[in-house]
Amino acid sequence: MLNIEKPTLIINKDIVLSNINTLLQLSKKLSVSFRPHFKTHQSLEVGKWFKKLGINKITVSSVTMAEYFSNQWNDITIAFPFNILEIKKVNTLLKKSKINLLVDSIETIEFLEKNIDHIVKVYIKIDLGYNRAGIFFKDINKLKFTIDKIKNSKKLNFAGYLSHFGNTYKSKNKIDILNTYNDSINNLDTLNSYFNQKINVSIGDTPSISILNNIPSYVNEIRPGNFVFYDLYQYKIGSCKFKNIGLRMVCPIVSVYSKENKILIYGGSVHFSKDVIFEKGRECYGYVYYGNNFWDTSNKIGYIESLSQEHGIIKLEKKGNYRVGDLLSIIPIHSCLTADKMGEYFCDNKNISMMKI
Repeated sequence: MLNIEKPTLIINKDIVLSNINTLLQLSKKLSVSFRPHFKTHQSLEVGKWFKKLGINKITVSSVTMAEYFSNQWNDITIAFPFNILEIKKVNTLLKKSKINLLVDSIETIEFLEKNIDHIVKVYIKIDLGYNRAGIFFKDINKLKFTIDKIKNSKKLNFAGYLSHFGNTYKSKNKIDILNTYNDSINNLDTLNSYFNQKINVSIGDTPSISILNNIPSYVNEIRPGNFVFYDLYQYKIGSCKFKNIGLRMVCPIVSVYSKENKILIYGGSVHFSKDVIFEKGRECYGYVYYGNNFWDTSNKIGYIESLSQEHGIIKLEKKGNYRVGDLLSIIPIHSCLTADKMGEYFCDNKNISMMKI
């Protein structure tokens, strides 16, 4: 039995393996390459679980993360527009691993042409409506110029388009997810209509990929990440069920305020992050469960209504004999940020380390 004294993030290996295998089988059904994003778990040990299922290429979100995983992986896409100040690190990485880069500016392409030491594949980041990064899909002149710039380079090979349908995370339900996905695909169709040749496309977001049944033939790669653990937000928008959520934060009760129907836990924003959902006009930072089985969702006793740095305040929805020192199991809102905050997991009573920045 794990001796828990402070906020502790635990993961369920059986659930995680099931989630990985489900998406792996989906990729085979859709005849697309599966390049999972490792920014969610950030762990070499969890990465081994992917490898044992035959997955041999990955996505990361930074050069630092690529360095960390390059100890075990040699086919890595850095799905963040390349930061030219890290050119030395990338040149070192390219000596031992295949690294695919992402660009959305001519300046970056010109810099790479002059400073990269090895031939490298380059994706163009496409903005299909998320409005976060990339060349807007309607900016055809800029896109044509960018493609030509890459193709005329002696150091860069054009890999295709890469996009993230991140606006699916703003959905309220499955219908919203599918509508956003379809809008993004329609924008890709519009883009493709301007070019005669077939261009490879890599897409990645957990909400849509978790529920879709088909995909356009020109999409050749999927890169979901959050699916490995899922979380309360994914459950709320309909991309997973409770049984798919593979992590819990276990926190000790510090004080019980019976008159106010509240509990103080040791577990704050430095552990959970500040991600929030709204239910009935109230802020919710996680669902709270009581009992010896941390994975049992039958006894929900309330929700986290507020977080400060170390404090978490639970609003009780169920009366009970809750005592100082008892442990509560909590499903966090966003598994990616919670994992990043905690920096380690416990699984089968063992510590699993994560990348250290």
